[in-house]
This record gives sequence, structure tokens and C-alpha cells, in this order.
Amino acid sequence: MTNDKIQATELPSIEQSTFEKHPKRFLNKKLIAKVVFFIPLLIGIVVTSFFIELDGFLTYTLSAWFVLFLCLLAVSYKEFFVRGYVLREHDITYKRGWLFHHQITVPFNRIQHTDINHGPIDRWFNLCELEIFTAGGSSSDLSISGLDPDDASRIKKYISSKTAQHV
Repeated sequence: MTNDKIQATELPSIEQSTFEKHPKRFLNKKLIAKVVFFIPLLIGIVVTSFFIELDGFLTYTLSAWFVLFLCLLAVSYKEFFVRGYVLREHDITYKRGWLFHHQITVPFNRIQHTDINHGPIDRWFNLCELEIFTAGGSSSDLSISGLDPDDASRIKKYISSKTAQHV
């Protein structure tokens, strides 16, 4: 038996792969979700200002609301362009996060099963979520939300064909 040393510089880089991007509908869903969350917050601030009589309360809270709202919209927008997945011969990799980068790779020989979920909001935007489960866990190890349903179905079939080879 041999156990030759491998230099880290000789390993293939995942960054050389071309990551598939999410459809623009996913960005629209994320931005609308932020608006839907912040509108009741705005209403709460305005209603509260009628009961609290502090000088500048409404001005300061509306300013803070507006700054927070714009910051979260900007982060959601920037993060959309970072998200992506790549299918390779032996694994699937998903990356996300603009401020905090997350990248997860799941080898096909560890995958137990996959599942496609369509929530009501996802159906409205014609999107779905692909969940990939590996051995030993009760929750998904990799979840790719915001996929086109046809793409998710093709990915699921591809993964199923690859996992069948490892049985």
C-alpha cells in the first residue's frame, strides 16, 4: 500500500469551475420579502409615535428604519450575484453569502436522497428548493433555494443517477 503526499497547490480549484446562477425571479422574491417585512415595522413606528410624545422620536426612528431598510436591500441585492452551484463528476458545490461567505461541497457517494420543495411563495415566483440529505442527519445537509423547477428536477435526476452508481 502506498500513501503518497499530495501538495495543496496540485489540487484542482473549485473556483476554476463555472457556477450556475439563480434566476432573476429569486432576486425579486428576496427583495419583495424584505419589503413585506419592513412595511408592518414602518406602520408600527408611525402608530407608536402617536402614543409616545418625545421630541424627534418619529424623525429618529424613521431615519433608522430607512437606513436599515436600504442596507438590507443592498445586502440582498449584492448577495444574489454571489450565489451559485456547480455540479462536477463526483460532487455538488453551493456557495452563498456576500459578507459572510459559505461554500459547501457534498460528494455524491455520501448522498442518501434529495427532495424538491415548492412553498406557496415559491410557486408564485415559479421557484423551488432542492434539499440534499446525507447519511446520519435528520435535516438537509445542502439546501439550494431559488431554483427553476425544471433545473431542480434535472439536478435531482443527475444526482440520483450518480448516487445509484455508488450503491
